[in-house]
Amino acid sequence: MTTPISKKDRATCDCGTTRESQDAKKVVKYSTWGMIAMGLIGISANPIDVYFVCKKCKQAFGRLSKEERKAAR
Repeated sequence: MTTPISKKDRATCDCGTTRESQDAKKVVKYSTWGMIAMGLIGISANPIDVYFVCKKCKQAFGRLSKEERKAAR
């Protein structure tokens, strides 16, 4: 039995936009304490989730793995 793939985990959105496309917008989510550390203290924080959203169809896709998030620092 396989688990269904979340739309955020797919490589493209329904209209075919990929991570490298100009129609893809990167969305970075931080924890509450990460936002406080960045806003008040100025410390950089590690994101808890990074994914892309298509500017055309507004669909989330292309979530980055933990390894990809670490390499992007």
